Amino acid sequence: MAVAYTFVTLTCAVLLIPFSITFFRSIISPKGYFGFENYFKFAGIFWPKLNLSAYISLVTIIIDVVMAIPAAYALTRYTFKWKTIIGSLLLGVWYIPGISYALALILSFYLIFKPCLSVWGFIAAYSCGFLPIMLLSCVVAFKRLDPSYEEAAMCLGASKVRTFFFVTLPLIGPGVSAGVLLTFVLSFNEFITAFLLCAPTAVETAAVKVFDDIQHAGMHGFIAAEAATLQLISLIACIVYLKFVGTRYLRGMVLI
Repeated sequence: MAVAYTFVTLTCAVLLIPFSITFFRSIISPKGYFGFENYFKFAGIFWPKLNLSAYISLVTIIIDVVMAIPAAYALTRYTFKWKTIIGSLLLGVWYIPGISYALALILSFYLIFKPCLSVWGFIAAYSCGFLPIMLLSCVVAFKRLDPSYEEAAMCLGASKVRTFFFVTLPLIGPGVSAGVLLTFVLSFNEFITAFLLCAPTAVETAAVKVFDDIQHAGMHGFIAAEAATLQLISLIACIVYLKFVGTRYLRGMVLI
């Protein structure tokens, strides 16, 4: 037991070293003393970028949840023609390098989907790019859910719709929660696609803003504060979600 705790503690310490260094640098003011001056320095410029990234992430999560749950249900509960091919197409983004995916989106936005040369271009890109994560989480949840629970509910008089919302969905809740958390963290901090979409859409997310500031100003304290803020928001969002949503409203038999 002592060995296990020691191993876990050391692993956590190693994983937290980059964040610890960034946070430590962020609380050193230009004059050399400790304080939160760097966090106030970027308030009027960086917070709008954070709000934009959070908005894009939340809309992406909603779209992916609405798409992934029915798709996962169909892929695990029914047998139909071209099922494997359709499943592979839904996961197809994973087979494409990120830079190729972003460049393909830019060309399609210019030539076909011109309204997407805006924030909606980011939402479209993220929704397609992170759909496989949500889909796989839901597929695993459905595969580990015993269909007898659904059959018992329908035998007791519940309709298919009522069974889905009051039996199936709560039981796959932890799987959905895993997909939601991963989608939020990845989309909120996405850089490669956001960087390539920044010029044609004239939209700059928080992650791209941090990179741009590093290029122009170097690793100053206020830039470390920007990076630390991104990390803190991701961590706090995960803790709050698991505390008030994941364990309270989506309790079930599946845990990923």
